[in-house]
Amino acid sequence: MRSATLYFNGTLYRKTLARFWPLWAGYGVIWLFFIPLNMLNMYFNRYSNSPPYRRMLNQALNLPEMATFGLFLAGFFAILCAMAVFGYLYNSRSSCWFHALPMRREALFTTQYLAGLSFLLLPQLVTAALTAMVELAFLPMDSWGKALYALLTWLLAQSGICLFFFSFAAFCAMFTGNILALPAFYCIFNVLADVIYTLLDGLFHEFFYGYAGSAGTAQIVEYLTPAYALKDALVLFGSSEEGQRFRSPGTVAVYAAVGVALALVSLYVYRRRHAETAGDVVSIPLVRPLFKYGVSFCAGLCLGMFTAAFFSWSSVTALIPCVLVWSVVGYFVAEMLLRKSFRVLKTWKGSAVMTAVMLVLCLGCMMDLFGVETRVPKLNQVEQLSVYFNTGYPNDDGASLSTTLTDPESIQKFLELHQAVVDDRDRLDWNSSSFTHGDDYSSLQLEYTLKGGSSLHRRYSSIPLYQEDLDKEGSFTYLAQQLVQDRELVAQAYDFEARLNGYRLTGAWLDCLKKDGEIYYDNVYVDNYAQELWDAVQQDFAEGNIGVRWLFDSGRERNENTYHTDLIFGLSAYQRTNTEGYTVQVSPNGYDIDNTLTITLSPQARRTLAVLEKTGIFEEGYSLAEHELDYIPQYPDTTSW
Repeated sequence: MRSATLYFNGTLYRKTLARFWPLWAGYGVIWLFFIPLNMLNMYFNRYSNSPPYRRMLNQALNLPEMATFGLFLAGFFAILCAMAVFGYLYNSRSSCWFHALPMRREALFTTQYLAGLSFLLLPQLVTAALTAMVELAFLPMDSWGKALYALLTWLLAQSGICLFFFSFAAFCAMFTGNILALPAFYCIFNVLADVIYTLLDGLFHEFFYGYAGSAGTAQIVEYLTPAYALKDALVLFGSSEEGQRFRSPGTVAVYAAVGVALALVSLYVYRRRHAETAGDVVSIPLVRPLFKYGVSFCAGLCLGMFTAAFFSWSSVTALIPCVLVWSVVGYFVAEMLLRKSFRVLKTWKGSAVMTAVMLVLCLGCMMDLFGVETRVPKLNQVEQLSVYFNTGYPNDDGASLSTTLTDPESIQKFLELHQAVVDDRDRLDWNSSSFTHGDDYSSLQLEYTLKGGSSLHRRYSSIPLYQEDLDKEGSFTYLAQQLVQDRELVAQAYDFEARLNGYRLTGAWLDCLKKDGEIYYDNVYVDNYAQELWDAVQQDFAEGNIGVRWLFDSGRERNENTYHTDLIFGLSAYQRTNTEGYTVQVSPNGYDIDNTLTITLSPQARRTLAVLEKTGIFEEGYSLAEHELDYIPQYPDTTSW
């Protein structure tokens, strides 16, 4: 009679379930309290005025919301289950005993893996069955379909999440022989992609002037960070009555499939794992160099940047030695963990190799070998440009431009401005040894959407402006001056029409008037003339008599052509429908202000001043405050922040 190869042992499976019953029982009790018992408690609540079945039905239909809580619960219990069922691998005596059993390694792994997965799935099935019984017993028959559908949605999502996290924990368990290292590896690997991206992103911020990250890379990192990706996928859409749906159920399915793949990889590693590695931090010889150099790399970047920041060393020449020193320290610490000994200095050759690698990385960033810092796209490469630009003074709602440009002519202006920053970066970058303080400061943020789907982000803050460069063609100050004098761009900064989109004009008032020769800081309301003032301001703006911008907050021309007084319009929301199809309730009266528009008055705004004359405020002793130097606000030098 031919013998069969067994891949599962029922006796060992039952023994494992019985041995670790507090684990799966505790997990099940948590779900019992959160779902069926909570529903019963809500049904029999005597202090609620709504019908009992309605309260229970609301909870039943909102069950998919529990998947977000279940995500973190599954992540926590998965590692506990893996530590329980594979705990025999971390003690030499128990490891030898288990592997001496008359079972193939495949059967031993499969039995323990299924037992650990059962710790999570079986309590959920029991919870779902009890919840279904409660719903069928207390809810009207016409609601059974919706309630059971919501319950099934939760169960499938939660089961997929548990499959992934337990498989991931089992995968981590195969690479270590130390019970304390397992949860550490599990937590680290769950966020490893995000940690490495954050470290490299921080390093690039130090070396590359204006670097603002990579949107494409960040999106990949999000998918490689399970908790973040799954949490985002479990966001619900739709009403509970019509049936809620997850934002991306496909993401949950993909992670569940990855869980199956990880289980197969874990089996492959388990078959080649040596029982003698029990107690080792890393049990697979092939992985030891990865662990050693990985610890050195992360320690060098993380602790190196922390040390430089702690001592306020802003220069990259001070950052590089910190990174190299901590890389060496990290390498020797990793060697100590692998060898379980403090005698690791003889492995200095490996630390020298790691130091050379980190030095090449830092020097490559310093010399910008890949042109990250100097990259400015060509006009024919740009599909659209989202820009944020400080448009100077006065400090009203036109002081910043935040818009998306698709017009090639407008995009070209900002490409030239971007190129000017890049060309003069040694003088503009406050981290540079050639940095020169400016007479004022500006900021620029650019988000290019390139043809082909890629993107490029740059962010420059506290860019120095120099009075001497106003007439220097091609300089950042010269080009910025041209932009703040471009009436089309200034009109986009104030954006009169868009501010009324979904809002109604409900009031107007003046801020910072003069009375009896002193500045009067309380608001003076002119609500009855709000519409006339709004129309007058737009006419004055079209004629170029108001909303004129200056790059510097000083100078006779700036002070003589603006008042210190601001005209502020109050806007309240209309009743409107948002992007998800829900009606947004609005304020019941005009005094509830949801938005405002502030514009600084000027002597040339004759139409606006004529309307203000009609209001009678000047007859009450008020006057517009001139922009005198004694109360010009003084702004600190932000370059040292």
